[in-house]
Amino acid sequence: MFDTPDLRAYGPADFPAVLGLIGEAFGGETPESVRFAVSASNTTTFVAQVGGRLAGVAMAIAFGRTAWLGNVVVSPTHRRRGLGFALTERALQHARKEAETVLLLALGDAQRVYERLGFVDDGLYGTWVRPDPPAAAGQSASAAHGSQVGSAQDRAAAEQCLALDRRATGEDRRAYLDHFMAVVRIAYADDAEEHAGAAAGYSARLPWGTGAIIADDPRVAASLVGDMLLAFPGTRFEFPDANEAGCRLASGLGLVRVKENLRMRLGPPVAGFRPQCIYKALTPAVG
Repeated sequence: MFDTPDLRAYGPADFPAVLGLIGEAFGGETPESVRFAVSASNTTTFVAQVGGRLAGVAMAIAFGRTAWLGNVVVSPTHRRRGLGFALTERALQHARKEAETVLLLALGDAQRVYERLGFVDDGLYGTWVRPDPPAAAGQSASAAHGSQVGSAQDRAAAEQCLALDRRATGEDRRAYLDHFMAVVRIAYADDAEEHAGAAAGYSARLPWGTGAIIADDPRVAASLVGDMLLAFPGTRFEFPDANEAGCRLASGLGLVRVKENLRMRLGPPVAGFRPQCIYKALTPAVG
């Protein structure tokens, strides 16, 4: 006979157990990335406690008219008991209070759980890595056509990055990106082009060594991707398969596609979503 799970809101005392669950499930997560994930103002975290021990976690991340579910994890000893479904359902109920579309990235068998809740296929994301990456080279020089952006020093440039992100994702992700603007690199359109001086791409290098890359132009993307690989040779690139230029770029740089996640949605397609502009995703796992 199984103990009845207690589903409740996350509290600071749960952090060690949550870090352990997420680290075991996904690997590569750091205490800093998970701490940000549970403390971000637009994130609500739910946990499941069974027999006095934390057995699962799920997060709902609000981006205005859209929301994401992320870091849905159940400990190996408590799987196949409906706990993952219950946690996802609780996070989904919270997310749908305001969002018209809820999104997530499903890995493996989890797809069936989300289908039961009404989620549908919204395109594959591949994960690309460099086999046997060299030792980290440290912080490289700014990308071609790029310069460092600081939130306090140049707010106008930061707003260009946020606008570029909205054009690519169709979402308002300011609540996340504002936290990282001081470590964003921005690439501008070439001076010879019609929109000289406009932001053509950005790279958000998060404090734990990962981050997003968004670009309107594949040439700008190549510069930003190469720049990040110089600084973080072992970084993973997760982006939509629909970004054909991104797939060619990754292959040309010697990266290998090692796994895939299915983007799923509940609700209407996100208006304005342009997968061809996403070269490295900023997921709810903040990686």
